[in-house]
Amino acid sequence: MATSTSPVPAKALKEWHTPESRTEVIHELIHGVDRYNPSNLSFMEEYLQSQVTNSEYDLLANLAVLKLYQFNPQLSNPDVIIMILTKSLAATVHGPDFNLCLALLREPSAILHDIESEDDTLIAVMPFLENLHELVRSCQFTKFWSEFNGSSDAANALHSNQNYFPAYKGLVPELRAQFASSIAASFRRVRVSQLARWLDLPAAEVPAWAKEAGWEIDGDVAVVPANGDNDVKAGVVKENVELKQLTKLVAAAAY
Repeated sequence: MATSTSPVPAKALKEWHTPESRTEVIHELIHGVDRYNPSNLSFMEEYLQSQVTNSEYDLLANLAVLKLYQFNPQLSNPDVIIMILTKSLAATVHGPDFNLCLALLREPSAILHDIESEDDTLIAVMPFLENLHELVRSCQFTKFWSEFNGSSDAANALHSNQNYFPAYKGLVPELRAQFASSIAASFRRVRVSQLARWLDLPAAEVPAWAKEAGWEIDGDVAVVPANGDNDVKAGVVKENVELKQLTKLVAAAAY
């Protein structure tokens, strides 16, 4: 799924279930009897790498990888686990993706024990990603960027290891797009200075970003187009209840 900066992305269940980037071979592996065949794990991991490289996303395929790790813990790959969690983190603000992935994983120390690894990066990184997810879920975007760009051991590991954030070229734009979709669902007008903090952008770059997203700049305010979520309209609800419909209620009240 390519990065989109539209104010509110289309809610397409079909794209979530069967993304265009998924090949027929991968589709058969996910939905066929070979889903639980560990010999196909390398193909699924390669597909994940293509998602990272091409800014695509296939949750069901990534869940299939984690399910194989669950059944074959000795095959677990911490690098793959970290990238799956990162992909799900950037995929949605309020969706269940991250928690679905997390539910298939055991404690980091148990995973490392199964593969007899002494690299404790996963132990530091998994709680860090969980914290980032909570900040995203609760729309604490400014604090998210502070943690994301911070100097903690986990943040340094994710930014310095070429297998993690550096490999994910579209990570920051995708995060901004997801944050913007949540902002657009809640606001019609946002101060440029505030939007800059929420999107981790210099204020001078906000107008260019807004133009690409289809928003407008009115002085020091960003104007978000009406999208059905932020365009509240008053309505009148009329109900026509006949007396005979209340017969049972009146009868019950007599007791």
